[in-house]
Amino acid sequence: MESDKLSESRLPLGLKVAATYLILSGAIGLIWPLTGLGPHHLEFEAKSIAYKLGAYSRTYLFDLIFIISGVGIFLKKAWARKTALIIIALNAIYVTNEFAWGFAKGKPSLTIYLVSFAIVGAWSAIWFYLVFKKTSAEALS
Repeated sequence: MESDKLSESRLPLGLKVAATYLILSGAIGLIWPLTGLGPHHLEFEAKSIAYKLGAYSRTYLFDLIFIISGVGIFLKKAWARKTALIIIALNAIYVTNEFAWGFAKGKPSLTIYLVSFAIVGAWSAIWFYLVFKKTSAEALS
């Protein structure tokens, strides 16, 4: 009986790994632009300050939501799982574009977009699955 209560109180390993990923990814994402390693291709550099501010603001917002949802998962909040699923999916869309532009060091071809979509999609699918699966949902309900 006591072991049932312990197993109910523990998060599945996959969910712990996913929550850790969300927190670390968000934290690294917040620090990354401060290192000067952000996008430097000519097309981005030519954009207005407002465009760049918008791009960086979206990135910071997504990274903050990553951290909040990861911490929320560790605190066993049901909203955190839903938030993580949404932000992982939205982030995959934007990161695919960023990955393609960074890989091509400029305007990417359709082939590079497709390869970027496959790589980022597979990576995001791993985290989405770990947060989405039934045992994860049961642990946070």
